[in-house]
Amino acid sequence: MKRLEQYDVYELPVADIFYDAGFNCRGSFTPQSVHDLSESIKENGLQFPVVVQPCDKAGCTYRLLAGHRRFKAVTLFLKWTSIPATVRSDLTEHQARLLNLTENLERKDLNMLEEAKAIHNLYPAGTSLRKASKELKRPTRWIHARLRLLDLPQEVQKWAAAGVISAVNIEALHTLETTEEQIKAAKDIVRCKTQRGKTGKLDVDPRYRRRFRARKSKQEIADMIAHLYAVNCHGLATRVLAWAAGRVTDQEIEQDIENAPEYDAPEGYESPYTTER
Repeated sequence: MKRLEQYDVYELPVADIFYDAGFNCRGSFTPQSVHDLSESIKENGLQFPVVVQPCDKAGCTYRLLAGHRRFKAVTLFLKWTSIPATVRSDLTEHQARLLNLTENLERKDLNMLEEAKAIHNLYPAGTSLRKASKELKRPTRWIHARLRLLDLPQEVQKWAAAGVISAVNIEALHTLETTEEQIKAAKDIVRCKTQRGKTGKLDVDPRYRRRFRARKSKQEIADMIAHLYAVNCHGLATRVLAWAAGRVTDQEIEQDIENAPEYDAPEGYESPYTTER
């Protein structure tokens, strides 16, 4: 059995830990928001230690990386003078912020606006969606929608934080040209969703729904394949397009997928395209 030193847990004095609300992707907490958590910890104990890293800031020995709600609960209400903590001295600033964000994502503690701001702070302009997707283990469209939210008016951002504006709504609102149009459309969406509980129906104006073009013709698919080759982008993507146009058989595309880099089908998965239909 191998000992992993980076996960050692110590009983640290809370006075030695720097609590930085600006570092935490959830921001500040109100006392009421952690009261229930303190009661749970009082009854059942602290189930998971907080995570810290050595800190060179004057007056502190460690900086809190993850477990801000737990730290606030035990210090504010339970008056603990020490807390179990995992000390990580192996993390860069990016890795530390990534740890803070991913822990909150896994616990589903963030609203959409908090997620958006944390992603924006974690990845500088120009970072590829694919890199962010790989690190956060979230689809690129999930990340893209949250970054787009930050381009919308603050009023719309608040509704997204409240859970009444969805990722699909965000994509639709981005098609509108002016701030006034975006706010008006968002108000209509909120109104319809608020009334849904009374009517059982969600009747959002079709102009503000996510828009899709009609099904592509075989010629349009062929034109896209030619375009991809022209910009030196070919491989599995163009083969899938050719399959959609009926120019590649099910067996051929299945073989291409299996031979693609990083192909890793789930255990027990059987493709629907391995036999003639």
